[in-house]
Amino acid sequence: MSLKRTFFILMLLVLLVSCERGAKEGEKPSSAQPSNMTVPVSIHKLEEKDYDFRVELPGKTRSRESIVVVARVTGILQRMLVKEGTFVKKGQTLFIIERDPYEAEYQAAKAEVENAKAELEKASADWKRVSSSYKAKLVSEAERDQAYANYQKALANLSLAQARLRQAEINLNYTVVKAEISGYVGKRLVDPGNLVQPGKELISLYSVSPLEVEFSIPERDLERLGLLGNYGKLKGRTVEVKRDEMKHQEMGKIFFVDARLDETASLKAKALISNSQKKFLPNQFVKVVISEKRRGLLLPQKAVLFTPRGPIVYVIENGTANPRGITIEEVDKDYFLVKSGLREGEVVALDNLMRLKPGAKVKVIQGEGR
Repeated sequence: MSLKRTFFILMLLVLLVSCERGAKEGEKPSSAQPSNMTVPVSIHKLEEKDYDFRVELPGKTRSRESIVVVARVTGILQRMLVKEGTFVKKGQTLFIIERDPYEAEYQAAKAEVENAKAELEKASADWKRVSSSYKAKLVSEAERDQAYANYQKALANLSLAQARLRQAEINLNYTVVKAEISGYVGKRLVDPGNLVQPGKELISLYSVSPLEVEFSIPERDLERLGLLGNYGKLKGRTVEVKRDEMKHQEMGKIFFVDARLDETASLKAKALISNSQKKFLPNQFVKVVISEKRRGLLLPQKAVLFTPRGPIVYVIENGTANPRGITIEEVDKDYFLVKSGLREGEVVALDNLMRLKPGAKVKVIQGEGR
């Protein structure tokens, strides 16, 4: 029993020694990159270039004209002559309110005018006759005064009748409800067959050409544009209005700039676009782009590494790459504007950045300019 146990222990020791020896034989030398290995890189030489400086802001379109059409007389709404969502021109008929009662009032008012004219004609003739007779001392002063009073009353009655006729004509015209602006028809607010009274809302109309675009410029962007404290220079400036989901874009001009910053430290402004193709609609969210030509040191975005301490580039000098911290600002999807850390004429690496270390030797395989 003890012999078997001794044999088992010996076999276990042999097995352990064999495993240890195999592990040592299996070890290979490290494949780490030698420190003196040359890294191939493409380069970019920095130089000042013209570029479009752009500030992109959220905005919202508004109708320049928007009204609610209301009834101006009492009556049954007989017909609606336009469809919701269609475009109408100024002066186009929208609704018909029952006309018969107002037509009768108009005709009665016309008759009153004719009657008043006849009475005035008679009173005028009486006044002329009595006036002549008074001069000839054929009638008394009281008779002359009475004739003159009758003449003045006839004049007043004619004016009153004409005013009533004018009011009757206005009411009759109000039975034909017309568009006061050119624009699109909104939702119908009352159906034909209902009794309407003055002030009853019937439908809304809103214009789409031109359109106003409301937007706000944060204080930081005002500073970037060089307009902090000098807001008046924005007025009349050209802007681009666009939507991401639309290929269409349109240029407009700023026509309103507030005189102060709001509670969010932003400056409210409005631009006007013609929208002649009617690609934009009221109350749409859009982007407003303010741009201007500038000149600066531009750096390809692929040359930049972002680290916890900030962006860096590898500057190439005498075949050696060394990292350098920089301050940058994005100008488009491909380039940064260098604010500090680099000078015109310096050369930076564009690729293989993850293989570069401070002092790494490099081999230039391709140069790039803008």
